[in-house]
Amino acid sequence: MKGDNITDTEFLSPKIFLLRKSVYWRKLFKNNSHFMINFLKIVFSALLVFMCYKVISTSLESNLFEQWDFLGSIPWMQATLWDFYANIFIITLWMLYKEKSIILKISIVILFVCLGSIATLAYVLVHLFKLKDGEGVKELLSKV
Repeated sequence: MKGDNITDTEFLSPKIFLLRKSVYWRKLFKNNSHFMINFLKIVFSALLVFMCYKVISTSLESNLFEQWDFLGSIPWMQATLWDFYANIFIITLWMLYKEKSIILKISIVILFVCLGSIATLAYVLVHLFKLKDGEGVKELLSKV
């Protein structure tokens, strides 16, 4: 991998090493968009199953509406809610850019707010499975 008219010292420098590694990873994922999309499908599907399990098991164990006043008084719970809505805002901006139908946009925002990561994972998975062969992350993130 030596070459490109660089000295041994430059070749061994961390900066050159990281640059070569980043080029390697970009080429790997660019040439293997099929691999990346399948990887994302697996990871997001696993997360969706886990989140459904976690929400259902927690709901069976504890009633959120009975404990809301207590939970709302905990500073970390307040910070978690702010964090949640900041993430929902970011994902909603992407969805508003991506979708065309106003009714669909409103419906998805409601699902995002009510279901959180379950809805966002499902939304991304739907778009991952809609991709045609040869399409990659670029097409996933761009408009429909």
